[in-house]
Amino acid sequence: MKYAITGHTQGIGKALFNQLSPNCIGFSKSTGYDITKKTDRYNIIQQVKDCDVFINNATDAMGQTLMLIDLFYEWKDLNKTIINVGSRIAEYIEPIWDPKLLAYQAEKLILKEMSLKLEDVGNCKIKYKWFGYVGTEKILKKYPHFVYPTDYITKKEACDIILN
Repeated sequence: MKYAITGHTQGIGKALFNQLSPNCIGFSKSTGYDITKKTDRYNIIQQVKDCDVFINNATDAMGQTLMLIDLFYEWKDLNKTIINVGSRIAEYIEPIWDPKLLAYQAEKLILKEMSLKLEDVGNCKIKYKWFGYVGTEKILKKYPHFVYPTDYITKKEACDIILN
């Protein structure tokens, strides 16, 4: 089984990449791939042709949803899998009034809806996996008062949810 993942240089993506290596290729903004740019998404798609599973992990504006749509059109008739990494924030019924979080919530809601709409179209399996906070370095630095396991899950637990 060969994997590809976006956002592979930090956080959950890095943990997944390390767990799946050497059978994994990664794409991140820090390595020259910006999923908000159509040309970069096209370049990613060209490089993942021989992969079986694509983990759509990186989130940036609407780039994650656009990555799903572009890759789906390439893979829709193939026996492959796209796993979209969502967030608990898309499960909230009421909008969040912090402007940054509201934009993030909107992106994750759209990703979730697109995943659900595409899951029964074609041969490509579309999966949507979500959870709340993960104990990444960034989150634990931002929220030093967080306590495991009530406030967050570990990166290993997040990887298990994504891969199962």
